[in-house]
Amino acid sequence: MMLLAATVLSKALDYLPLLLVYVCFAMGLGLFLRCVRMARKRFRMRHEGLHATSVLMRHKMNGEAYYLPVFSYSGAHGEVLDIMGEETFATEEEAMQARRPPVYSDERPDAGMERSVWSVLARPLFMLLCSCVFICGMVASIVLMLD
Repeated sequence: MMLLAATVLSKALDYLPLLLVYVCFAMGLGLFLRCVRMARKRFRMRHEGLHATSVLMRHKMNGEAYYLPVFSYSGAHGEVLDIMGEETFATEEEAMQARRPPVYSDERPDAGMERSVWSVLARPLFMLLCSCVFICGMVASIVLMLD
């Protein structure tokens, strides 16, 4: 019985580096893809800004109608906030095309944005570093397997 347990354990130890290679590759690839997706989303948010989600119609004193875009986004604690645009538009379609730059204070445009422009890249770069660590672990496991 003891010989069987030792044989099974030695066979399991032979496959441990291969299992480590697969785990490190999956974790490294997953973190890399998540990092790329997060960085792309953040760059797009910085470039395009917030999109108008709805339009509010107002009337001037002479009875003319004008439209104000309304931007919805999540606050620092996940609550949904609406902010009205300052620029007025003549038609509803023009108001829906309005954009607003992201906000970096307590009112963040989405839950992923940080408080400053510099911290926008901090989390994706950290995830990229973790991905590199897992890929290096995979290479080390392959070298360990070859020995």
